[in-house]
Amino acid sequence: MQAENGKSSANARTDGESAAGGAAKTAAPRFPRISPARIQPAGELGEALRAALLAEIDVALRECDGLASWEQPRRRRAVHEIRRALKRFRSGASLCKGAVDAVEVRAVQEEVRGTAERLSATRDRDVLIETIAGVCEVFPPTSRRSVQAIAVAVLAPEKATTASADWQQAAAILRSQLEGMRTRMLAADLRAVGPDGIADAIARRWRRARRSAAVPWNAEHLDSLHEVRKECQRIAAQLVLISRLGPRRKLETLAADLGSVVSKIGEDRDLGLLEGLLTERRAEFPDPRQVAEMLRQVHERRQRLLRSAYRRATKVLDHKAGSIRKLISTGRAG
Repeated sequence: MQAENGKSSANARTDGESAAGGAAKTAAPRFPRISPARIQPAGELGEALRAALLAEIDVALRECDGLASWEQPRRRRAVHEIRRALKRFRSGASLCKGAVDAVEVRAVQEEVRGTAERLSATRDRDVLIETIAGVCEVFPPTSRRSVQAIAVAVLAPEKATTASADWQQAAAILRSQLEGMRTRMLAADLRAVGPDGIADAIARRWRRARRSAAVPWNAEHLDSLHEVRKECQRIAAQLVLISRLGPRRKLETLAADLGSVVSKIGEDRDLGLLEGLLTERRAEFPDPRQVAEMLRQVHERRQRLLRSAYRRATKVLDHKAGSIRKLISTGRAG
């Protein structure tokens, strides 16, 4: 009987813990996953491209409501999704060159760049805090929380927006810019967009990515790392956009491989930001050993990231631009 009672108590505790865990998961904010727009193979190509680009603008417009929210998780999510949608839009819009007036394309892309820059400070602030949390995991549990609290208090304000920022006004400005972009895309003449032009545009960007990746990879060559990341990011977005026009699985796999390079270089960029701030503000930490240990961990992680990113980029970009063009235009590997 006692064994049964003990078993019942254990089951009750397990059920209680499961319920508590379920309640915690329920309490955490959940947002629907936003998938990138893709060109649909049916219909005229120029109009299909226009529809995909307008879909990205619409994603950003919907997220403007979240940008004006008083809830910080929703606002952070809105910043993240708006930036992603704008990057995808810009990558897709660059496929229109030669098909529409270059001035029109440039005007749209300048609006995209200006809109994205308005959101960068908030994104950097959030990533910086998350990066600090990751670095502090190397400390013993007894001191981890205090070290993290000190680090966040010292460093986070560097990238924080002002407390009096009017998010509703910012959302209204962004919405106006996005509506202007939408109007421009509706008026653009995309009749000259064709499969060969799209394949040529991606092949040219592929060549630039290969040249950028050939430059030495280390923390002293941040400009070249930025170029590799930018080119790989745009190619990956373009491949996903056109994936239904060709061998979908091959194009999406190639995009995912490029995305892993982008992710590793992006993490190195964030760690570089943290490294610079730690070095600049190290005198404000009560224990110099804390800063020294954090800097050591950051340096070692950056070295591992760059080695891994270089190996991945070398493997992915080993394909020549001509084979990529052939894969896109004919569906056959070079």
